[in-house]
Amino acid sequence: MKDKMMSGDYFRLFVRREGKVVLGRRYSNLWLLAGVLALTFMAISFSNASLDYLSFKMDDPFINWLDIENTSDRSDYYGLIQALEDSTFKEEYHIIKYQEDYKFSYNFFSEDKELRYFTGRFFQEINTPLVDAILSDDNVVGNQKVDSVSAIDPQSIGVIMTEDMLSSLGYDKAPAYIGYARYSPGADTLGFSLYTDESYASVPVPVLGVVRKLPGNVDFISSAFFLEQDFNDYSNPFYMTDPEYASTLHYYVPDDVDLDDFEASVTDAAGKYGIELQPDRMSFYLPQIEPFRKGAFISFFPPDSIDFRALQSLDREILSSAPDSDITRVYDFHFSDSYISQISFVSVHFNDLVRVRDFEEYVFQNFFIRIDMSQVNAKENFNTVSIMANILSWVIVIFSILCIILFIVNLLQSYFQKVRKNIGTFKAFGISNAELTRVYLLIMSGTVVSAVVISFLAVCILQLVLLLAGAQWAEGFGYLSVWNVKTLYAVLIILTSSVVTVYCVMRRLLSSTPGDLIYDRQ
Repeated sequence: MKDKMMSGDYFRLFVRREGKVVLGRRYSNLWLLAGVLALTFMAISFSNASLDYLSFKMDDPFINWLDIENTSDRSDYYGLIQALEDSTFKEEYHIIKYQEDYKFSYNFFSEDKELRYFTGRFFQEINTPLVDAILSDDNVVGNQKVDSVSAIDPQSIGVIMTEDMLSSLGYDKAPAYIGYARYSPGADTLGFSLYTDESYASVPVPVLGVVRKLPGNVDFISSAFFLEQDFNDYSNPFYMTDPEYASTLHYYVPDDVDLDDFEASVTDAAGKYGIELQPDRMSFYLPQIEPFRKGAFISFFPPDSIDFRALQSLDREILSSAPDSDITRVYDFHFSDSYISQISFVSVHFNDLVRVRDFEEYVFQNFFIRIDMSQVNAKENFNTVSIMANILSWVIVIFSILCIILFIVNLLQSYFQKVRKNIGTFKAFGISNAELTRVYLLIMSGTVVSAVVISFLAVCILQLVLLLAGAQWAEGFGYLSVWNVKTLYAVLIILTSSVVTVYCVMRRLLSSTPGDLIYDRQ
């Protein structure tokens, strides 16, 4: 006897009626399945977000840079540098590049002209992944930075400071320039103001940005050019006893100040002192002293016979007339070639941390250089945690899928016990197992898809609410990340495993004869 197929209308009616029974009273089974899936997606999303944040930290040059101090003992420091220039050596230990840097401490004037002591790091190279990370949007405070890393001139004397340093200097927001306290005894004879036992003059240093943190727990960073010029015994560019500095007026004027009004006010003030000034907006422009704030430079050239003290008094009047405008007197510093022979440390940039321990051992055995083990251990831990987090993430996914499969099996078995007599009757009238299986595949697939959609939307809404509430990791990473390849894989696995489970269960349940089903024979 040929198996009968349900008519289209009856098939739809049967699916609708049996679907209501499978879904349970008030769709309780649907909501229960949606709850299980929501917990699954939350676990996956939290895992995704954690791994994304961990991956960000792993790729962050703050983590992937290893600082090796230059000690004065028997260490073969320059042998290490030669090894780092070998492409084979770099490939073996997954090294991208290295750079030699300096570390030094400086005094800067606070807003109230008190000395503050800070430690800085000075880079020989500015356009590096490390500086990219330092000036990333997540690390910069209030968009207070130069437009891009490429905007930093390699010969700039500007500094990138931490917000803690900015606060210690007494500023609420970053000024265009801060005052480097340069030992300049005798500069007062040229009319310059001296502070702290009449020994230190204020040298304007451009601010290139304010960030939350810097590598190596330093307070600021700058180019090695700054340090080289400060140690330049030939030209002493920051030594404020130079008559040329005292005889010219160079000003940085921010964009929020009208340049015409400023020029007119300076000219009028000079007239009170009987000084005739020749303004020039074009001749004075040096990238080395350009700050992160947009502005213009204007120069005033007094006659050669000018009295230095009168000119400095004029300068103080000009600046005091606009104390909150960020107008700053700057100088055409006498920069010249200089070189510092003793570097502080070499910084090695790794592509990943797989060979960090091997690198540490090799460096010690061949160059007698000890690397700070806490730094190496921290890098190893990041690598280990990343692997463990990936494994744990998939374990959660597999466990959740097993729970869903068990839920479907129990649901179908429980349902089948209630309707087995009806199913036996259908089979007695010639309805095929394939047709009945198709019915329940459609019902259960629809139920699972509906639960997936409901739970996915619920987790998406939860993710949005958490972001709006500000609940997130550092650097702007949220606690949940629903949109991820792993989520897509999980959905496909859930749907596939559900279909296979329904097919297998129904095939086993429908294997009984109509009589066994009708008379409830086991």
